[in-house]
Amino acid sequence: MFRPSHKKKSSINIIPLIDVIFFLLVFFMLFTSFRSAPEGLDMQLPEAVTVTEQEQEHLIIYISEDGNYHFREEQMGIERIKSIIKEKYNQYEQLTVIINADRNSRYEHVITVMDNIRELGIYNLALAAERKN
Repeated sequence: MFRPSHKKKSSINIIPLIDVIFFLLVFFMLFTSFRSAPEGLDMQLPEAVTVTEQEQEHLIIYISEDGNYHFREEQMGIERIKSIIKEKYNQYEQLTVIINADRNSRYEHVITVMDNIRELGIYNLALAAERKN
């Protein structure tokens, strides 16, 4: 005999799919914004087109190619440099410390100086660069 077949039509529920897509979109938006904004300071490479001169009070620390630290043409250790900077910072709070590193010096020496200066509470740091022709 003839029986009517009332089969339920199958359908795809896309609401969970939309939720997953929205979650992935938000995840990648947040992840890429965190990856593109590193913590630390704005840095300039040894040669740059956008070099600007510092107008305010500043101290210059030199890092030689072999990793020695110099202040006013005198070689000294990082602890001595920290004490000089701290003394100057107590006199002038708008102090900017400029790090003038040789282009062949190791990155870890630059980070060591930056880290020690930031431990003193000084966040006005700049990296010296030569103007690119």
